[in-house]
Amino acid sequence: MSYRAEGYAAQYFAKQPKQRDFVMLPPQALDRITFNTPDDGVLAGYVSVIRQHLGNGQKFAWVELDNELAGQFRGVPLADILTCDDAGDLRRTAANRETKRLCLGDYSGNLGVEMGKREPQS
Repeated sequence: MSYRAEGYAAQYFAKQPKQRDFVMLPPQALDRITFNTPDDGVLAGYVSVIRQHLGNGQKFAWVELDNELAGQFRGVPLADILTCDDAGDLRRTAANRETKRLCLGDYSGNLGVEMGKREPQS
Protein backbone atom coordinates (compact mmCIF):
# COMPACT_ATOMS: atom_id res chain seq x y z
CA MET A 1 0.00 0.00 0.00
CA SER A 2 1.44 3.38 -0.92
CA TYR A 3 1.95 6.11 1.65
CA ARG A 4 -0.86 8.19 0.14
CA ALA A 5 -3.32 5.27 0.13
CA GLU A 6 -2.30 4.36 3.67
CA GLY A 7 -2.95 7.92 4.85
CA TYR A 8 -6.32 7.93 3.11
CA ALA A 9 -7.27 4.62 4.72
CA ALA A 10 -6.29 5.92 8.17
CA GLN A 11 -8.41 9.06 7.68
CA TYR A 12 -11.33 7.01 6.33
CA PHE A 13 -11.39 4.60 9.25
CA ALA A 14 -10.87 7.41 11.76
CA LYS A 15 -14.07 9.12 10.51
CA GLN A 16 -16.19 5.96 10.66
CA PRO A 17 -18.12 5.32 13.87
CA LYS A 18 -17.03 2.19 15.69
CA GLN A 19 -19.32 -0.75 15.06
CA ARG A 20 -18.85 -2.22 18.53
CA ASP A 21 -16.80 -1.82 21.67
CA PHE A 22 -13.95 -4.31 21.19
CA VAL A 23 -12.83 -3.92 24.81
CA MET A 24 -16.17 -5.24 26.09
CA LEU A 25 -16.72 -7.69 23.18
CA PRO A 26 -13.23 -8.71 22.03
CA PRO A 27 -12.67 -10.60 18.78
CA GLN A 28 -12.24 -14.37 18.88
CA ALA A 29 -9.29 -16.46 17.69
CA LEU A 30 -8.87 -16.49 13.89
CA ASP A 31 -11.05 -13.40 13.39
CA ARG A 32 -9.55 -11.06 10.78
CA ILE A 33 -9.26 -7.53 12.15
CA THR A 34 -8.04 -4.14 11.00
CA PHE A 35 -6.44 -1.83 13.51
CA ASN A 36 -4.82 1.57 13.66
CA THR A 37 -1.20 2.01 14.73
CA PRO A 38 0.63 5.25 15.47
CA ASP A 39 3.69 4.23 13.45
CA ASP A 40 2.46 2.06 10.55
CA GLY A 41 -1.09 3.34 9.98
CA VAL A 42 -3.90 0.87 9.36
CA LEU A 43 -2.85 -2.80 9.39
CA ALA A 44 -4.75 -6.08 9.15
CA GLY A 45 -4.24 -9.59 10.43
CA TYR A 46 -5.67 -12.62 12.19
CA VAL A 47 -6.19 -12.75 15.96
CA SER A 48 -4.30 -15.56 17.64
CA VAL A 49 -5.17 -14.96 21.29
CA ILE A 50 -6.28 -12.23 23.71
CA ARG A 51 -3.80 -11.69 26.57
CA GLN A 52 -3.74 -9.32 29.51
CA HIS A 53 -0.70 -7.08 30.08
CA LEU A 54 1.04 -8.05 33.32
CA GLY A 55 1.89 -4.49 34.30
CA ASN A 56 -1.24 -2.43 33.75
CA GLY A 57 -3.90 -5.09 33.09
CA GLN A 58 -4.78 -3.78 29.61
CA LYS A 59 -5.93 -6.50 27.21
CA PHE A 60 -4.12 -7.01 23.91
CA ALA A 61 -4.93 -9.07 20.84
CA TRP A 62 -1.90 -10.92 19.50
CA VAL A 63 -2.32 -10.57 15.76
CA GLU A 64 -0.46 -12.35 12.97
CA LEU A 65 -0.05 -9.62 10.37
CA ASP A 66 -1.08 -9.96 6.74
CA ASN A 67 1.72 -9.71 4.17
CA GLU A 68 4.40 -10.55 6.72
CA LEU A 69 6.37 -13.70 7.43
CA ALA A 70 4.51 -16.43 9.28
CA GLY A 71 4.97 -16.18 13.01
CA GLN A 72 5.33 -12.39 13.16
CA PHE A 73 2.86 -11.10 15.71
CA ARG A 74 1.96 -7.70 17.02
CA GLY A 75 0.27 -6.90 20.31
CA VAL A 76 -2.73 -4.67 19.55
CA PRO A 77 -4.67 -2.91 22.32
CA LEU A 78 -8.34 -3.82 21.99
CA ALA A 79 -9.24 -0.11 21.90
CA ASP A 80 -7.24 0.30 18.64
CA ILE A 81 -9.24 -2.31 16.69
CA LEU A 82 -11.31 -0.77 13.89
CA THR A 83 -13.12 -3.70 12.27
CA CYS A 84 -13.61 -7.42 12.78
CA ASP A 85 -15.09 -9.98 10.38
CA ASP A 86 -16.31 -12.36 13.16
CA ALA A 87 -15.52 -15.37 10.95
CA GLY A 88 -13.14 -17.10 13.37
CA ASP A 89 -15.68 -19.83 14.13
CA LEU A 90 -15.97 -20.65 10.43
CA ARG A 91 -12.19 -20.79 10.06
CA ARG A 92 -11.85 -23.09 13.09
CA THR A 93 -14.49 -25.54 11.83
CA ALA A 94 -13.45 -25.53 8.15
CA ALA A 95 -11.55 -28.42 6.57
CA ASN A 96 -7.85 -28.40 7.48
CA ARG A 97 -6.72 -27.43 4.00
CA GLU A 98 -8.86 -24.29 4.14
CA THR A 99 -7.95 -22.97 7.59
CA LYS A 100 -5.34 -20.38 8.37
CA ARG A 101 -2.91 -21.80 10.87
CA LEU A 102 -1.25 -19.45 13.33
CA CYS A 103 2.11 -20.08 14.96
CA LEU A 104 1.67 -18.53 18.41
CA GLY A 105 1.38 -21.12 21.15
CA ASP A 106 2.23 -21.84 24.77
CA TYR A 107 5.35 -24.01 24.87
CA SER A 108 6.15 -23.43 28.55
CA GLY A 109 5.33 -27.06 29.40
CA ASN A 110 7.79 -28.30 26.79
CA LEU A 111 10.43 -25.89 28.05
CA GLY A 112 10.27 -27.38 31.54
CA VAL A 113 10.67 -30.91 30.15
CA GLU A 114 13.58 -29.84 27.91
CA MET A 115 15.33 -28.00 30.74
CA GLY A 116 15.08 -31.11 32.93
CA LYS A 117 16.81 -33.25 30.26
CA ARG A 118 19.80 -30.97 29.74
CA GLU A 119 22.96 -31.19 31.76
CA PRO A 120 23.89 -28.10 33.78
CA GLN A 121 26.47 -25.89 32.11
CA SER A 122 28.89 -23.74 34.01
